[in-house]
Amino acid sequence: MRYLSHTRDDIVDMLKMIGKPSLEDLFESIPKPNRLNRPLELPQALSEIELKALLQERAGHAPRSCFLGAGACSHFVPELVSQLLLRGEWLTAYTPYQPEVSQGTLQAIFEFQSIVAGLFGLEIANASMYDGSTALAEACLMACRLKPGIQRVCIPKTVHPEYREVCETILGAAQIEITDRSDKPVSAIVYQNPNFFGQLENQAQIIQQAHVQNALVIAVCTDPVALGAIASPGSLGADIVVGEGIGLCGHLSLGAPGVGLFATKKEFLRQMPGRLCGQTVDSKGQRGYVLTLSTREQHIRREKATSNICTNHNLMALAFTMTLSLYGKSGFRELAYQNIKKAIYFRQQASKAGFKILFDGPHFNETVLKLTTSQLEAARKLEQEDIFAGVFLDRWYPEYSNCLLVATTELHTQEAIDYLVRSLAS
Repeated sequence: MRYLSHTRDDIVDMLKMIGKPSLEDLFESIPKPNRLNRPLELPQALSEIELKALLQERAGHAPRSCFLGAGACSHFVPELVSQLLLRGEWLTAYTPYQPEVSQGTLQAIFEFQSIVAGLFGLEIANASMYDGSTALAEACLMACRLKPGIQRVCIPKTVHPEYREVCETILGAAQIEITDRSDKPVSAIVYQNPNFFGQLENQAQIIQQAHVQNALVIAVCTDPVALGAIASPGSLGADIVVGEGIGLCGHLSLGAPGVGLFATKKEFLRQMPGRLCGQTVDSKGQRGYVLTLSTREQHIRREKATSNICTNHNLMALAFTMTLSLYGKSGFRELAYQNIKKAIYFRQQASKAGFKILFDGPHFNETVLKLTTSQLEAARKLEQEDIFAGVFLDRWYPEYSNCLLVATTELHTQEAIDYLVRSLAS
């Protein structure tokens, strides 16, 4: 169902056009005994999140409680986004090489770039990448082009393990060494903030130490919502920042299509992969948008390409742009603090219930619990109730057996968190 907003004057004009004196007359074909002559029994002043959950429950489609995160935290996306994405204009143009017929698409890309650059605290951003993991691999390749004498990058184990796996595949093909230590010269040092375990890193210290070693700094942010509450990597001196924005695009399903975020300093513009949309004026002085500083041949001629992964999910980039535009700066900041509040509440309740919480210090919205054997079985049994308690870390980290990574966001009510803690403790 499309979202249509009509003013009173609009309604009067439409009724006049079809010859009906009132809205009530539109339903004259329905017998009066079959009409609902009272307001719906709905609570007053519900937020969109609360109202949607209530309607789903009454329709017999109660939402699942999903505490999965690990680089793919689902956040609330206003329903208006999904409705706007239904517009046919967004579904037609594939590649905007002809600016005279692609102004809408190009403007959407330009706005996306502006939002990502501002979010990451850097001067320029590209038109998005395939996903966050390939964006990181491309950032590492870019760093090695900028530091041609050093074909080695440092990626610590606190970076998403699947991002590291993608880098091993792509960088390995380019004969670039990956290490998790910086005791040898490296072209770049990578860090993730919040890291894979939900901890907030000391960004300023990492960036300063890397620059002392004459290495570029690549920051990874798998949940951009955190940037509503913490300093952006670019503002602290990071050279390249990459991330994944799918959690702000809509439903996560089987990994979902991604939206890779990529930003860097202006001085590195010529080595940045992917497309770049610029704003200009035409011969009549009218504002217009064009692809700039990156030709199509750059992506199809392998020997001259800065990127061999030149694809992206532009519809997801559009959804990301819409979502952040609707939140606005103050709304985005509030969204981040809601995540922090839920994480604090979950950690408090888990501690009261006797759970062992790994990793002290500041966290954002993910927490690692060390479970007993019985608690581990309880976590798996919750799946029978369509409740996913979290991600089991032994999938990637054998040293963290019986450890559960739990994500709590603005989508989780206190009741849902309490039920999770009770169920795991029983």
